[in-house]
Order: sequence, then C-alpha cells, then structure tokens
Amino acid sequence: MIVTQVLRAAGRRTPLIQFLGKRSIPESIDHTPRLHPQDPHGSLPKSFAEYRAKAQQHGPLTGYRSASSGGKPSIQPKEGEHFDRNELPRRFWRLAVSKAEMEAIETGAAYI
Repeated sequence: MIVTQVLRAAGRRTPLIQFLGKRSIPESIDHTPRLHPQDPHGSLPKSFAEYRAKAQQHGPLTGYRSASSGGKPSIQPKEGEHFDRNELPRRFWRLAVSKAEMEAIETGAAYI
C-alpha cells in the first residue's frame, strides 16, 4: 500500500513543526545607551566627536596626513610603480579586440 494512503487511513496526523503563535511587540523598549559587560574602557563617550577621536577601523580614523610632508600625502607613483597599464612597456598593454572577435564574444560564437 502507498504510505500516504496508510497515513490518511489512520486519520490523525500530527505535524512535526511546532509554531510559536502570534508574536507581540513589547509596549516599552529601553533605548538608553549602556556599556557592554566586557567593555574595557568602563565608560561611555560623552559625545560622538569624542568617540571618533579615539576610534580605529583598520588604523586611526584621524591623522591621515603625513607628518613629514605637512600636507596632503603624495599621489605620485614610487619608483617601479605604475598607475595605468599604458605607462608600462607595450607587451603589458591590453590587447585590442577586433570587431569580429567582439561579435563572436557577444553572440557566444553561435555563427562560427
């Protein structure tokens, strides 16, 4: 006999999933800032500006300017570095794609 027909013949089927019921939103939620229990500082910052002054994300967020230059950091490439492929020797340039090659790429070479 087919298993489905056997289960239907038994008459009672209890689903394996248990539903929690209707959810309720709490009437009052406390949004006051609190320290994390493992906070090493022991106090909240007085303002966002104070927090930003000490915050780090992959390095300090402030003080980006180089101390030696006194202004903006240099954006010129160092010796042996290049910003564009066309500054490299010709053998490293991108190869030119002909119109026939581009058509083959775009059509998936369906006509070849």
